[in-house]
Amino acid sequence: MTPLLLAGCWDERLYKNSSVVSLTGFEGEIGDLTAYYAYPEATTTEMNTILITGNGVSPRDVRQDAEVKVEQTMDLSVLSTILISEGTAEDDIYKYLDVYFRDANSPITPKVAIIQGELKPFFELSQDKQSTAGEYYNRFITSLEENSLVIPYTLQTAATVLFEDAQDLALPYLKMGEDNRPISEGIALFSGKSFTGITLNSDEGLLLNILNDSLGFSARITYLFQESPVTVRINKLKRKLNISEDKIEIAIKLGFILSEFPQDHVNKASSRKELEQFLTEKIEHDMNEVIKKLQEAQSDALGLGRNVRAFHPKLFKKDWNEQFSNMDIAVKLSVEILKTGILD
Repeated sequence: MTPLLLAGCWDERLYKNSSVVSLTGFEGEIGDLTAYYAYPEATTTEMNTILITGNGVSPRDVRQDAEVKVEQTMDLSVLSTILISEGTAEDDIYKYLDVYFRDANSPITPKVAIIQGELKPFFELSQDKQSTAGEYYNRFITSLEENSLVIPYTLQTAATVLFEDAQDLALPYLKMGEDNRPISEGIALFSGKSFTGITLNSDEGLLLNILNDSLGFSARITYLFQESPVTVRINKLKRKLNISEDKIEIAIKLGFILSEFPQDHVNKASSRKELEQFLTEKIEHDMNEVIKKLQEAQSDALGLGRNVRAFHPKLFKKDWNEQFSNMDIAVKLSVEILKTGILD
């Protein structure tokens, strides 16, 4: 009689035996660090979120401290979001992310965001959500990405940029609103591995996505034109870099669909041309202001250095951040209104 050989899951890990953490965050600094961990706990009537705090000298040490406070081993294999306080991010942020790349069970897809103020209110808020805490913030940040307000990054892609000497990181910047709900304050700009303390607001974040050619599902811009609101949705985008020895010109062509404009005669060539000229001047000016902010922060969030290094290697210097901040960088914009409404 031939015995049957059955494969077994010898390394099986059951979630029922673990505290499955979906949200974590750090504040403080190496040597005096605090971390928060949020995981769901089911009762017979509802799902609750449990918040555990760990203290220690390093990310691994604070997790060890948190482990002794839970009834089951913490499992970070489904981690969705990592929140880091702005003060902590002003240090080398990779010190706080390295631990996730040294554990084979850690995911590389969580969202990462920088937090204004204390972290604890963000975790306390998550205790009132029906979904898991990490999923709530993950969806919140994904919504910002889809509306082109922040550049899409995951833990993996963010870490890749941190080790890139010709591009800098730009992460979502969140704060707690007056109604105790998180709101986006824009984008936190990094220089190297450190948060510069300089941020872009949401409008500037959208322009950064245009300049970076990283628009999400929707991108709308609103101005006042002759005391009337005009809102345009970006339908087409073309970007070209013109690089010379001492100057970079970012040539942008945008095609718009008119979403809001309570004025008549927009179909007339003269009226459309006037509106296009207005939009060109306003958006080009605001884009150049964003470039100035990036240079002030020595933060090449557009990755212009990668193009310089690849196609003009003799122009690229080792200290790219300083070189970037001193270069003559200008945006040249042209726009076209493609449609004025559903009947056009």
